[in-house]
Amino acid sequence: MSRIEDALKKLRGAAPSPPAAAESPRAHRVAVPIVRKKKITVDGEKHHVSPDDLMRGGLLAPLDHAVSVADEFRRIKRPLIANALRAGPGAVAHQNVIMIASGLPGAGKTFCSINLAVSISLERELNVLLVDADVAKPHISRAFGLEDAPGLIDLLHDEAGSVEDVLVRTDLNDIQVLPAGRRHPQATELLASERMSAVMKELATRYTDRIVLLDSPPLLITSEAQALTSQVGQIALVVEAGKTTKQSLEQTIESLATDKAINIVLNKARGWGRSGAYYGEYEAYGYEDR
Repeated sequence: MSRIEDALKKLRGAAPSPPAAAESPRAHRVAVPIVRKKKITVDGEKHHVSPDDLMRGGLLAPLDHAVSVADEFRRIKRPLIANALRAGPGAVAHQNVIMIASGLPGAGKTFCSINLAVSISLERELNVLLVDADVAKPHISRAFGLEDAPGLIDLLHDEAGSVEDVLVRTDLNDIQVLPAGRRHPQATELLASERMSAVMKELATRYTDRIVLLDSPPLLITSEAQALTSQVGQIALVVEAGKTTKQSLEQTIESLATDKAINIVLNKARGWGRSGAYYGEYEAYGYEDR
């Protein structure tokens, strides 16, 4: 049985097939360890981000489970990084720009965005930029204490603005953040504009060691998310096990550009322990390749 079939069974509430013995067990929902990174690409004072506040907000989980969640997000990031660095036949524009999406709210997209950013930031040769593109509900900007900071929408509205003026370097593994910025009644048009294309090209190409993660609005209920799909090179689609229906998953995938690499992150699924028993206490995260 394929992993996608397993994912669909989980989404319908059925028990999945047990993983092969060589596979890693599903991880508890936990925090990724916070360590100092080796280098940066943006100068200036670091903006403080409190891991404790992220834990209290449910965006990082308790540190006593850090090892298992780190293992899980390592599994998730590997195919994404491989796609991002691919060259030659099959390569597409902006492969290092990854849209973290979901069909509906509540799937855990922001949790996955932040933890994936932390995991990628541990790579020795890579830096990560986390873009809060959910401009209607900027969860990342609020979680990082940047809800009042200028950001993406300001950059799109003011064509004289500079990308470097709105990037924020944090002390969370030197992760860089582009906040959502102020609300705008024409956010959809701004995200679909030529200015957005120019901004995304600069973010994607200015540094060869940069992975860009876009935390997007839900695809099935916002027009902004549809505008973003043309700006990225690949998509990580977060689906909530037990609640996302097969129909909504299929509608979400159909709404995406067919030329993009689409990967499924199965969220809030019970995982298999080494003994074959289900984990029942914590949420887990799995990677399904499409």
